[in-house]
Amino acid sequence: MHATRRVLAHLVVPAAAALLATLGAAPTASATPSQAAAEVCEDICIDGVRAATHSGYDRVVFDLGAGPLPTVTASHSTSPGFMTPGGEPSQIRTLGSSYLYLNFKDAEAGDFSETNPSPELFNLPTVKASQLLWWTSNILGFTPETAFGITLNGPVSRYNVFTLTQPNRVVVDIYR
Repeated sequence: MHATRRVLAHLVVPAAAALLATLGAAPTASATPSQAAAEVCEDICIDGVRAATHSGYDRVVFDLGAGPLPTVTASHSTSPGFMTPGGEPSQIRTLGSSYLYLNFKDAEAGDFSETNPSPELFNLPTVKASQLLWWTSNILGFTPETAFGITLNGPVSRYNVFTLTQPNRVVVDIYR
């Protein structure tokens, strides 16, 4: 009987330890694409940025999720410096000859800050890079707002900012 217990102990204890180790290290269930959590933003999410060159201008497109289109304001500057919402000075990481600053009111960065590099390099004739500068969410009654900087190289004669739908996006044409 003692021998039987000893044999069982030698078989059961390592098997139980292995089972417990396997259970402890077992991955949790991951979401399949059909089960993936949807990005949630109070108004509309900025999902990505892309750029291309065309004859006489470069185009930067900010892809948006579903929801009401944001109000976008733009300003052109020769300085890479900007102020954060907290009043702290900061600077665009990719330096150029000038910069276009965009503020998206009623829009949030969503997953953008986690899924896209900052800055994103383009190296087009005029557009060198874009960078997510800061964002605020709908907290304590403040309106969500997101700011981007576009680093430019060379002369810029003018720029045009407009929105399009189906799918939602903000388009910035920068003319040489």
